[in-house]
Amino acid sequence: MLLEVSYSASILPTILVPIVGLVFPLVASAFLFIYIEREDPSGI
Repeated sequence: MLLEVSYSASILPTILVPIVGLVFPLVASAFLFIYIEREDPSGI
């Protein structure tokens, strides 16, 4: 059974779920990979 949601920000889950589930982990993983693999170990 599908529950009908009617609120003014009903588009937010459609936008935020892919961002939080796909885009954010991709950006965080890329940043951490670059950070870990640097040759210069001093600071950011």
